[in-house]
Amino acid sequence: MSRLLIAALALTTLAAPVAHAADQISVRQPWSRPAQAGMNGVGFLTIANTGKTPVTLRSAASPAAGKVEIHQSAMANGVMTMRRQDNGLVVPAGDQVALAPGGYHLMLIGLKKAQGAGQKVPVTLVFDGGRQIQVELAVQLAAPTAGGAATQAGHHH
Repeated sequence: MSRLLIAALALTTLAAPVAHAADQISVRQPWSRPAQAGMNGVGFLTIANTGKTPVTLRSAASPAAGKVEIHQSAMANGVMTMRRQDNGLVVPAGDQVALAPGGYHLMLIGLKKAQGAGQKVPVTLVFDGGRQIQVELAVQLAAPTAGGAATQAGHHH
């Protein structure tokens, strides 16, 4: 019995921080711009990490697009560049990262149908350790305002 008890306690101890860490991630103000079918769309949101360790957004997926990539736009010498973030996007402990126009964003490649204002686009965010958060990007013409927009907590799976 002692070996079984020790093994059970070890598994519980190992699993507890992972399950608890998923509760430390939240997503606010997920939105997208209108886009035509067959074109690329974009996803913006803010990821907050209230935990004591960094988390990494590893990938994202959506049934609305052929694939979703994490990108970063930057201005260098008057030229706008966009780079795929193959190593993911780190959200430091106790901090947040905004995916916003002109910076980090989700690129929804090959939209399967048009995204019109007022629609919702489902996206699954995948973090290190396989943790997933389901969000819906609100399709709108402009970024939500900080005071007037409702926030959306992530749904953990």
